[in-house]
Amino acid sequence: MECPYCHKPVTVVTNSRPTKENAQIWRRRRCVNCKAVFTTHEVIDLSHLVVIKKSGQPEMYNHMKLYTGIYRATISKTNNRAKKVDRTTLEVERELLFLKRKRINSEDIGDIVLNKLKKVDTGMFLRFLAYSKDITSEYQMKKELETHLK
Repeated sequence: MECPYCHKPVTVVTNSRPTKENAQIWRRRRCVNCKAVFTTHEVIDLSHLVVIKKSGQPEMYNHMKLYTGIYRATISKTNNRAKKVDRTTLEVERELLFLKRKRINSEDIGDIVLNKLKKVDTGMFLRFLAYSKDITSEYQMKKELETHLK
């Protein structure tokens, strides 16, 4: 890793620990050249994942799109809101990694999110269901609820 101060490529890790429910690694590093100390956060990279949209168009996986979609499903303005969204996004990404696939349909990602939200917050689940399935009628909502609440 390059030192952000002197830009030399040799640093040593002096401390390391997991953070964010073991989804990130926090590392304290020291530059061998200038002795400066700095911190890095390592996260799993899902850039290898290609999402197939409803239109059939492929696009690279985007963490912020997933986060934003889940965030929009929340109404609460409390600090708890961000924690729920962070945790749900993390759990969905873990499941995507567990699938060990290079391509996945956006509908499959939506179903994974719905299964997670069902356990976290009923209101978030219902809003995400309406948003992700583009529900426009009461009949459609009942049909989708029957499918997802089995």
